[in-house]
Amino acid sequence: MSIEVRNLNKRFGKTVVCDNLNLDIPSGELVALLGPSGSGKTSLLRIIAGLEVPDSGTVLFHGEDTTYTDVRERQVGFVFQHYALFAHMTIFENVAFGLRVRPKATRPPEAQIRAKVTDLLKLVQLDWIADRYPHQLSGGQRQRIALARALAVEPKVLLLDEPFGALDAKVRKELRRWLRRLHDEVHVTSVFVTHDQEEAMEVADRIVVMNEGRIEQIGSPDEVYDHPATPFVLKFLGDVNLFHGRLDHVQGVAVNGAPGGDVSYVRPHELQIVEAPQVGSVAVRLTQVLTVGPNTRLEFKRLDDGSDIDVELPRSEYRALRERLPLDAGATTHLLPRRIRRFAEDLTDPAAMI
Repeated sequence: MSIEVRNLNKRFGKTVVCDNLNLDIPSGELVALLGPSGSGKTSLLRIIAGLEVPDSGTVLFHGEDTTYTDVRERQVGFVFQHYALFAHMTIFENVAFGLRVRPKATRPPEAQIRAKVTDLLKLVQLDWIADRYPHQLSGGQRQRIALARALAVEPKVLLLDEPFGALDAKVRKELRRWLRRLHDEVHVTSVFVTHDQEEAMEVADRIVVMNEGRIEQIGSPDEVYDHPATPFVLKFLGDVNLFHGRLDHVQGVAVNGAPGGDVSYVRPHELQIVEAPQVGSVAVRLTQVLTVGPNTRLEFKRLDDGSDIDVELPRSEYRALRERLPLDAGATTHLLPRRIRRFAEDLTDPAAMI
């Protein structure tokens, strides 16, 4: 089931949450709506679901206008952040609920319902807890049951609103890998909302980056990370150092975006530490070294203007550098960018740096 959004507008009072949005989602694709709080991603999801009505614009399912179609007629499965399972029902009955409440004319026979629910519980690898109640399950298990319940009614579109937001980091990582595998099995068109960049990059076929009710960029995870269309996308998808002044005279450095201007963007892992000054290098003083797992983060201050610069590199590379360079707090050295990104926008506010 393909989804098309055309010239969609929605505001709550003076706040614009959807600003003339246009989006195409092909059938069977898994798309992430990614952005900070207030960017409009949940409002867009709720309009697609039929839980909100736009001020103007259209939503089409497989070419058919469904803008004002009742939510019960859209054949949409919706998974909420906090599961919304029925506490007084067993896991089996929770998954079966959507089938049991159908009108008698379209309700499957009891044997078919039981077979379908059993198959779905096996699909989410929880058939062994069918007789338990939601309070007896972990958060990750409850979310998988919520997904099974949404799939039970055979939706043409699966919508997920921050599905892993209430879970701890380790469970989130396990579940997003599981969701990717599940999607590859069922191939239902899926849209999920998240503010977690890593989650979107790992799970989605394409990412829709949103900001203040607008779509900043649409593309594959590699496209939006390696070729950001705007400074917002670049800064939202990972850390970045902001340099004022021209750094594009560096030999061998790829310069993205528009020429001119006085702002350059360099990600922490795209800076190399060099012993002697070179064309395009920046003199810095090391202030702190932080090692977490396999990576080391070095925090520097520029000697000329005192601004902060971060560098990230593998721990093994940091250890090798220490054998030939003084890299203790207070040491001075030079940083040379391997890659520079520039944009037409004139962003000169240091507070904009992430």
